[in-house]
Amino acid sequence: MKFTISFLLTPLVCALACNPYGDNKATCNAGNLMAPIRNFDDPTRYWMCRGANVEPETVRCPDTELFDSSKGACVPWNEWVWSPPCPEI
Repeated sequence: MKFTISFLLTPLVCALACNPYGDNKATCNAGNLMAPIRNFDDPTRYWMCRGANVEPETVRCPDTELFDSSKGACVPWNEWVWSPPCPEI
């Protein structure tokens, strides 16, 4: 159940954290804890917030995978499709 809820909220969390013209670092708050956040500069990495008001951690996808923000997970590079930085809500 928790996985389903977090999976459904991931696009919303990504949209709220979206600022491709900023410094690219995610801002951690109570609304995006433990949800992967797209790294706009490097598709081989994503941000993860382990606590509110702390520095986000950069996480690297396994070799041959890229982060897919629509799925909220790393996928094989041949399945990865570029998407606009900020999804429309």
